Amino acid sequence: MAFLAMGLSSNAQLQLKLINAEDSTALCFAPIKWTILNTGLSFQSTTNELGILDIDSKHSRVAIRITYLGFEIKKDTFNGSGKYTIPLKIDLKYLSEAVVTDQYAAIIPEKSINRVLLIDKKKIKSMAATNLNDLLTNQLNVNLSQDNILGTGLTLMGISGQNIKILLDGVPIIGRMNGNIDLTQINLNDVERIEIIEGPLSVAYGTNALAGAINIITKKKQLHKVTLNVSSHNESIGRYNNSVSIGLRKYNGVYRISAGRNYFDGWSTANYIRFQEWKPKEQLFGNIQYLRKIGLFDLTLKSEIFKEQIINKGLPRQPYYETAFDEYYRTKRWDNAITTTSKLKHNRYLNLLLSYNLYERTKNRYLFNRVNLDNILVPEPNEHDTSKFTALVFRGTYTKSMLKAKLNYQIGWDINSETGSGRKLVNQLATIRDFASFLSMELAPNSKWQIKPALRVSYNTSYQTIPLPSVNLKYTAPSNIMLRASYARGFRAPDLKELYLFFVDVNHNITGNPNLKPEQSHNFQISLTKKIRKKTNWMEPDLALLYNTISNRIILANVKDTKYTYGNLESFKALTSNLGGRYKYRSLSGNIGISNTLVATNTTHFSNPFSSIELLGNITFNHAKSGINTSLFFKLNGKSFNFVSDEFGNLTKSTLPNYTWMDLTASKSFYNDKWSISTGIKNILNIKTIAATGSLGGTHSNSTNALQIGMGRLYFIKLDYNFVRK
Repeated sequence: MAFLAMGLSSNAQLQLKLINAEDSTALCFAPIKWTILNTGLSFQSTTNELGILDIDSKHSRVAIRITYLGFEIKKDTFNGSGKYTIPLKIDLKYLSEAVVTDQYAAIIPEKSINRVLLIDKKKIKSMAATNLNDLLTNQLNVNLSQDNILGTGLTLMGISGQNIKILLDGVPIIGRMNGNIDLTQINLNDVERIEIIEGPLSVAYGTNALAGAINIITKKKQLHKVTLNVSSHNESIGRYNNSVSIGLRKYNGVYRISAGRNYFDGWSTANYIRFQEWKPKEQLFGNIQYLRKIGLFDLTLKSEIFKEQIINKGLPRQPYYETAFDEYYRTKRWDNAITTTSKLKHNRYLNLLLSYNLYERTKNRYLFNRVNLDNILVPEPNEHDTSKFTALVFRGTYTKSMLKAKLNYQIGWDINSETGSGRKLVNQLATIRDFASFLSMELAPNSKWQIKPALRVSYNTSYQTIPLPSVNLKYTAPSNIMLRASYARGFRAPDLKELYLFFVDVNHNITGNPNLKPEQSHNFQISLTKKIRKKTNWMEPDLALLYNTISNRIILANVKDTKYTYGNLESFKALTSNLGGRYKYRSLSGNIGISNTLVATNTTHFSNPFSSIELLGNITFNHAKSGINTSLFFKLNGKSFNFVSDEFGNLTKSTLPNYTWMDLTASKSFYNDKWSISTGIKNILNIKTIAATGSLGGTHSNSTNALQIGMGRLYFIKLDYNFVRK
């Protein structure tokens, strides 16, 4: 079969015009292969800028095949003459409302057997969120704590961030400080949506997923030839964020590049000399992405670089106050991934992922002279440190996924290798490797029931693993009621720091414990959702109950005086109940919810449960005449808690009082959506610090602690420019 590149033919008898089935816009440079059925000869070309291709059919019937990135594959046969318009449907995985986390194929949330919480681009824009920390501030069952050196602490359903898997396009994000990923380092300028699954995903993603997973999905869809976005976000506290992204669609490939700079002056509740409670910070980031459709395969190549510098300026030293110690914390992330997704014959899918991630954090201490402005590196080696971690992931799945089939299945493998180096690790080098395979099936005996059993088995070079089973059920009633239930076994292995950390200097004495046991959990969930629709108005109430029990939970324990090490807590239980839902009534839309989390340990030293309540409400008003969207975000964070072990093995509890967070935003687009402006008030109630009682679990904890929550009431304005060439 011959493949020839063909231009427009003056003798053409057949004219094809490709359009987007959603909005009827022309699809330019779309590749089309066609075969002249009388001769068997095959040719290939692309549509012009109007989405049109003229074909010399030789007065024969013509068979065509269209494989255009972002759209479903189209096959058809035409007579030898005439003009035809062919609408192409967008491939579901490129739609912003689709979910892919732990799914056989991209699917809308209501069809998923998992209970998936979706935060789409509209909500990200309405919240004026610049990073993942901003976005999760108003998420039910999520609690955030701030450390202005180590970053954000994350708790999901009462379970800490070490047990929460954070993924970027399915690739685990590495570089945990104090057990947490710093959410302020995850920018949202190139993000399409966020998918949150509560409960263990250890079968699909292995360790670090006892509480659930947060998957950040970046933009991939581009329908136009050229796109340009320039954004500037400024806040009254001295934060200035600027970014630019460019996308180019050429033939069957998409090139995208983005870059930006986030700068923060620093902020304090009091006027100190030099010292600031919220440290000055600068972030630089860039991303290169290439997407291409090659036959049945959608190929994505991505490389992202991130650099951050935090400056901790010290107070002037007595007696003359002419010098001060300053600390510089520099972070570097370099994330690379190659992914291929394909839809084979008979609704089979083959997905492959290969990623390499690097995380490096350096601390240096300087003596700054306020008179002559000299900045001299402190000579003591213990005042400086560089920690480096690399991760290599190779993951693949082969799936059968067919609508209305009684049996679908997925088999896959997952290979992970993580290496850490630095002075804070025993022997200054450590490596953990994990090899796993998993199998799951979706059984659908009828249109109402879905059953998904799954199993993961693995081998690890540092600890003994266990088989991890799970089962999901979904029942869809005729009255638009969906019942979901699940059981999952969870597993988390100690990380490199918990096993091999050796961090001893004048201020710290923290060591790892190579005898740690892996954490194991059992998770049970049940949820009930109902759709209530009347014309364009609708409501989706949701009731959920989630129970998690963890044995051998790993905590940082006080051994003696200021000496700390990691140990296993005998048992930890968390019971979370949710009542809420989404709604839309005329020009109003949003979601509301109330959540109660009950946490308890049953060791001989502490068995009293602790309850925490959250109340959330978001409302958006779209004024059609003016085009202004106004959103109010409200969240009451009830009393929260933390458990640590003292030198005698007794569990102590720290308590944080409740507080309310509230934001108000407004946005409007101009000049055919080329320009858009957002403005508003964040932290309306002026929250700065809250008083904690008991120990917070840090190496310098006191009986009474002031925990930093926010920088008070602030005002922001964001300006976006969007250019499109069709």
